Amino acid sequence: MKKYIISICTIAVIAMAFRYQQKPTLYLIGDSTTHNNDKDMWGWGSLIGQYLDLDRISLVNAATAGRSTRTFVKEGRWDKVNSSLKPGDYVIMVFGHNEGAKPDTTRAGYRGVFKGTGQDSVVLTWKDGTQEVVHSYGWYLRKFVRDTKAKGATPIILSMIPRREWDKDGKIIRADKDYGLWAKQIADQEGVAFIDMNSITAAKYDQMPHDSVYALFPHEHTHTNKKGADINAQSVIEGLKMQPDITLNNYIKK
Repeated sequence: MKKYIISICTIAVIAMAFRYQQKPTLYLIGDSTTHNNDKDMWGWGSLIGQYLDLDRISLVNAATAGRSTRTFVKEGRWDKVNSSLKPGDYVIMVFGHNEGAKPDTTRAGYRGVFKGTGQDSVVLTWKDGTQEVVHSYGWYLRKFVRDTKAKGATPIILSMIPRREWDKDGKIIRADKDYGLWAKQIADQEGVAFIDMNSITAAKYDQMPHDSVYALFPHEHTHTNKKGADINAQSVIEGLKMQPDITLNNYIKK
């Protein structure tokens, strides 16, 4: 009888271990708009878990404040995520707020990349003699996508959250002429899903009084409070549901 009980327990442990191994993980990579201090300023990635069935999928928010596509690679943050990827996992990537400076060895240029999706590059030599090859925004996104695919995981590209800025017609300014456009172009070229979080959230802001939009940004025009982050998290979920062929939809709470 004791042997029988031990056998049943062993089978149960093996079954649980197998289930754990098969459980996919959703990794988020990006900047502070995805992962912030979660006090007065929040990233949408800190809230998206409430819309997912976390009994069936794990969530790792690897986004880090202040990072660009370039520094996420340069600092080894992408290598850490990439080394953990397994078949069946997902990587949601969204950058664009920290890319704008000219790439050089100054403090301001530390995060900068070439604009667009081309093959532009420059070799920088740092004070310690080390050299760094800096590429375009699209080059780094393409790297994330191809590395993810090589691991049997699914990459999903997002456009960055909109800032609290209006155009002359009173509409929230979209990122559809620069980083949002380039993100979509890489997604199209690489044949992966693209979610236009920028436009989805901007359309919501356009329906709100300006004072209500201001209230979502506690300090300046880029970083939201918890309510604002939740709006962006909902936009990601809405964007997923617009494309039912994205298998990550299987893990959204019903």
